[in-house]
Amino acid sequence: MNTTSRLYSATNGYKYLFIDLILLFFLAPFGSLHRSLGLLVSFCFLVTLLLGLNTLDFPKRILFLFRFFAALGFISDIIIFPDSEHLTALSSLMSYSFYSIFYLLAIIAIGSRISHEQKVNLNVVRGGVCIYLLLGLLWYFFYKILIFFDVNAFSFPDNINKDSLFYFSFTTLTTLGYGDILPKNAFAMTFTNAEALVGQIYPAVVIAKLVSLYEHK
Repeated sequence: MNTTSRLYSATNGYKYLFIDLILLFFLAPFGSLHRSLGLLVSFCFLVTLLLGLNTLDFPKRILFLFRFFAALGFISDIIIFPDSEHLTALSSLMSYSFYSIFYLLAIIAIGSRISHEQKVNLNVVRGGVCIYLLLGLLWYFFYKILIFFDVNAFSFPDNINKDSLFYFSFTTLTTLGYGDILPKNAFAMTFTNAEALVGQIYPAVVIAKLVSLYEHK
């Protein structure tokens, strides 16, 4: 394991990433209420991304490059061009793309690491739960990208805005599906079906197996 990161170690494992994901889950709804709260949520996204990158077993230079682009993603997320909605939208698209790539890398890295663990302890189980939460975030950014290319990719009730895609992603992942937000084009339908399948298979197979093999110290 790369020893450059102190936030990931054999002792703390995925603790900080897990805590940050839980905080982000509950803070996300406040992001649409006020600009300052939106910045706080964006910062939590950045922290989640950086903590996820700490699980990657890459050389220092590669990790530095990833962190550099992570910072670009965060800056792109908070930049607003008052005189150009198009530039603001392009900046947001850049941010969504960066976040998607990095969350996908973090999911692969954590999945690879826990699959090679010799013993299943609380840290490994926590890593498995982190993957599940990261999957919800990953699809949230997929949906944001789809909305950029087709504003009618989803239908929203009059009292629900497009910021509710975070909520939609997790209701789809858990297959709760209230039916208030609906996919409307072929790509949106395919992505929601894929997330629902992952949301059913992953906890039933992976997390259930980790919990059953969990060894108390």
